[in-house]
Amino acid sequence: MAPDPIDDPLADAAGTLRVEGYTVGRPLPDVLLVEGKFLNPERIALHAAGEAGDTPMGVWAISRENDWTLVAWSRPDLVTITQRGTAPPRWRHRRIPPAMRPDAQTFLEGGASPHDIVTTPKHRPTEAAREVLALLGIEAPEPPGWEPPPPPPAPVVTAPPPKPARVRAPRATKPAAPKKVEPLVNVCPTCFMAIPSTGVCDNCG
Repeated sequence: MAPDPIDDPLADAAGTLRVEGYTVGRPLPDVLLVEGKFLNPERIALHAAGEAGDTPMGVWAISRENDWTLVAWSRPDLVTITQRGTAPPRWRHRRIPPAMRPDAQTFLEGGASPHDIVTTPKHRPTEAAREVLALLGIEAPEPPGWEPPPPPPAPVVTAPPPKPARVRAPRATKPAAPKKVEPLVNVCPTCFMAIPSTGVCDNCG
């Protein structure tokens, strides 16, 4: 059964979002579901929480890229859970002062603030954050009916072609020097002295 618009504390927030061109559903009595062509679901969800004033409420915002943010708001606790692509959801729990709204500029910009409850490792849920979700009847942070994107295809690894074997060029060798041919010398059979070209031994005549 839909809440009576007159007594519905989320009627103004839902109406503002519809005027801005977004589709607004009501999956739970205290939770809105916003869809549209926006790219930053966190800003939209925080904006919706700011329109609700101090009313405890939750809002899912799903972007055109299928990213989503859940804001669970119950003063002073502001819980933001954001899912982008195939990365794991990032939780952020803040406790904000009475004069600050959930759509304060510092929160819209997405940076760290002095009001953050830091966890180790970072961006993990606190027990108090889970209690805020339970207070609103939210059992899981994912939007109802949301389908996670398929994992990216594994890169195809191709083996590099084998390097051609290096063939060493034969070492250049110096040609062997020609052997010196010794001249044939005629020897005198008597005195064993070299015979001159005349053919007559100078010693023996």
